[in-house]
Amino acid sequence: MSRLEIVLASSSKIRRDIISNYDVDVIFYNPEINEEQLKQDNLNLNPRSLAALLAKSKALSLADKFSEKFIIGCDQICIFNGKIMSKPLNEDKAISNLKKLSGNTHNLFGAYCVTKGNEIIIEHQIECEMEMRNLTDSEIEEYVALDKPLESCGAYKFEANGFKLFKSVIGSLEAINGLPFADLKELIDAKI
Repeated sequence: MSRLEIVLASSSKIRRDIISNYDVDVIFYNPEINEEQLKQDNLNLNPRSLAALLAKSKALSLADKFSEKFIIGCDQICIFNGKIMSKPLNEDKAISNLKKLSGNTHNLFGAYCVTKGNEIIIEHQIECEMEMRNLTDSEIEEYVALDKPLESCGAYKFEANGFKLFKSVIGSLEAINGLPFADLKELIDAKI
């Protein structure tokens, strides 16, 4: 039996690291969508539906280039008090986001879409529950300086030092980090 051939439609380093731990042939390729425009065009969607649309759009954006391979599109959002907490992009916003999350529970929602031959064959969602410890302002500032989580939804890098910020988590490490590939591989294997 030949090895599974996957295209990961993502620029995320942690997602690339996760899938590299598996015995699959993988091509890393940035999705060819304007994510910000898609978000603006779909303001009417609830956060979970928007994440699912983005995952689908990312996978389908590469369907013509890689029509014979399984393409995985992903999107993960941080939901706090029913709203999406966007990537902070700067240190002040990261500190502000972490102050809001401190002592509270939020959810990481991951949407995953697998296509082959321009056809959607799998749509999968996983939600993780994350309870953050009560953090002091200095703990937050030191953490942001250490991990620089400016491109991370929730303003933390769980895979680096972010895990130390939490009191409890419900969800697999892969799902928290944005690519539950063990689950997806099982679903793909069932389609072969």
